[in-house]
Formats: sequence, C-alpha cells, structure tokens
Amino acid sequence: MMTTLLLLALPLPAVPASTTFSAAALTPVLLQDADMKEKFKEFGKILKDDGGEPEAIGMIDEFTKAYREADLRYQNLLESLEFEPENEKEVKLEIKSLAKEKAAIAETVFSCVYHTKRKTITKDNLNMWKAAAFSLGQMGTDGAPYLWQTFEDKRKKKFKDEPDFKALCLEQIGYTHAYQDFTEKLVDLLDHHEYLFIAKAAEALAQFQEAPGALRFEATETLVKLLAEYYEATITDKEDIEAQEKYRKVGRSMMNALESLTGVSQSQPLDWVSWWNNEGKKTDEIWVDA
Repeated sequence: MMTTLLLLALPLPAVPASTTFSAAALTPVLLQDADMKEKFKEFGKILKDDGGEPEAIGMIDEFTKAYREADLRYQNLLESLEFEPENEKEVKLEIKSLAKEKAAIAETVFSCVYHTKRKTITKDNLNMWKAAAFSLGQMGTDGAPYLWQTFEDKRKKKFKDEPDFKALCLEQIGYTHAYQDFTEKLVDLLDHHEYLFIAKAAEALAQFQEAPGALRFEATETLVKLLAEYYEATITDKEDIEAQEKYRKVGRSMMNALESLTGVSQSQPLDWVSWWNNEGKKTDEIWVDA
C-alpha cells in the first residue's frame, strides 16, 4: 500500500523549456488505445463487488500513469501549435480528444469515492479512497474539483467523521496547481474552526508558488494577518490552552506557505507583519507573474 501511495504522489513529468516539438513525431500513448473504455468498465465491476480494493487501487495507479502520459502529449501538442504545423487541424482535434480523455480518467477515479456499493467506511475502502485522492492530486484542473467536492462533502455527509481524509483531499489540491479556481477557497479556510484544515489549506497554498502575483498577494496578505492574530493570542493569555494548541497546529504550516509564496524567510510571526508593512505589499518585484 505505501508503495502505491508514494508512486501516486510523484510529480508530473516536466517538459524542458528549450524543446522544439513536431506534432508528427509525437508518440501515441495508452489513452489512444481502444481498450481504455474496457478498463473503465472493469473498474466499475470491481467497485460493485465486495472486496477487490487492492485491484481497484492497482487500476487507480494505472489510470494515474495513463493520465500523465496523456497530459504530457496534450502539453506537447499545445506547444507544437506555436510552430504552425501543416497538420494544424488534426493537432487541434487531438488536443480536444485528449482533454476529454483526461477528464474521463479523473471522473472514473473519483467514481470510487461516492460509489453506491461503497457507502461503508472501512479500512479497505478508506485506503482505496486515499489512493484516489493522491491520484486526483496528480490530475491538475481535472482532479482539483473532485478533491474539493470530497473535502466539502456537502450532499452525502459521508466523511463527516473522517477529518484526516478530508484534510488529505485539501492538501492534494495544492499539487494540482489549480490556482485560478482554488486560491480564494483555500485562503478562506485559513480562518476555520478545525485547526487541521487551516494547516492543510496553508500547505496547499505553499504549492502555489508559481501562481500569478495577484493571487499570491491575496494569499500572503491573509496569511500574515491571521498568523499574527493566532500568535498574539498565545502571548496575550498564556493560560489560554485553546490558543496555544491552535498556534502549535497551524503556525509552522502558515509560515512555510508565506516563505513559498514570497521567496522571503522570517524567523518569527510578528516579523512577517513588519516585513509586509514595510516591504512586502510595496515591492512590485515580488508579485511579478512567474
């Protein structure tokens, strides 16, 4: 199990910036094969039967690899359009097809989370759902909405007594780099009654270091304000056990997020306030888009 989860957490393959692409030279990938729909059906059958969680996790691993390959080809094809290939029409059609296939893979992986035959919280089911969360974390903007849906758990209330699993989904949103849709949502969670969710929201934001400057500015402003607030509560009343516990659980994660989003390091929470007022919000270079 641990091997599978570690594999699912690996980053997407990087494409060298200097690479020149020829659409005709790109190698077809697994998702172009006709048997992918059969794999989706096989996954559905496994979910309907009792047991089968190890097999389901194995298939989630396969889907994750297939998504990575499809996404790499998708990104390569997008870049190839800059060179105005002769087969531009075909390239655009394949880009559209790959986008649909990537979305279908993410939807299929997510299907195990609220499957009608998987309503019971068991150790085996929970392991499968964790594998799905790690997988969706590798699926960019295709995976992020499903992770958020599972974290919110509004309609089913299935995971109301599973804060650790919900926190995992929250943390994995950071790895999707879905900045545009989720920066504000994560920032809002920095002021939450559940300390674990504050910490995981901050950890997710720490993965957004390449987000547009305006989004990083927004997140940094709130992080500085709330970090100082949570810290000051611990020194105002040293007998306030709740305040001590809150800062202990969230402080380090929030400071890590600030360092990641700004490229600046400060040793103490109140140092961040001084930096923000004197330099941070006034230094345009920090907020230039990556």
